[in-house]
Amino acid sequence: MPKVVKAESPLKRTQADRRQMSRQAVLLSACKLFGEKGYANTSLEDIAIDCGLTITPIYHYFGNKKALFAAVISLMEERIVNSMDEGVAVNKMPEAIAHWRAFLDLCEDPGFRQIVLVDSPAILGRDRWADSAVTQAAKALVVDKSHKNTRRRYRQELYGRIIMAAFTEAALMIAEAEDARAVRKEAEKLIMELFSSHDI
Repeated sequence: MPKVVKAESPLKRTQADRRQMSRQAVLLSACKLFGEKGYANTSLEDIAIDCGLTITPIYHYFGNKKALFAAVISLMEERIVNSMDEGVAVNKMPEAIAHWRAFLDLCEDPGFRQIVLVDSPAILGRDRWADSAVTQAAKALVVDKSHKNTRRRYRQELYGRIIMAAFTEAALMIAEAEDARAVRKEAEKLIMELFSSHDI
């Protein structure tokens, strides 16, 4: 006789859906407020009010403010990596340049700059950025992990980190410039020269 599998009750599915929707609402509100006000000036109470929940579910889903911020950063990192991939597919240009331009496009969003470039290094530390999906994607452009020459691999690793630092500092300078368009144009020229002339 075949085994009877008990169907999941509609109530349980509905509760799971509600939990997922609530968690997503918290994340969206956190992205919005961390971007507008910065990490230090945003409280969990602010986020709860913005998404129409009490503070209890936020603690339940994320534990504390720093953990919620880390979840927001994970979303931002996913956004960066996806935009980089799209940039390569659409623009049909070398990966490094396409990634660079995609990153700059995202950095035109003040909220994105505040969360990723300003608050993230200070709140989560440099170690997380060094191991992030974004940095790994950038390093993949230049690091050949199969290379048997250890010294050359270290050189490639260092080069990848320098590239990410250059991207970040250039994005901040563009954001703060009086003539952002002119600064971005110069930054793009420098990056293109760097990638066309490097020997690692």
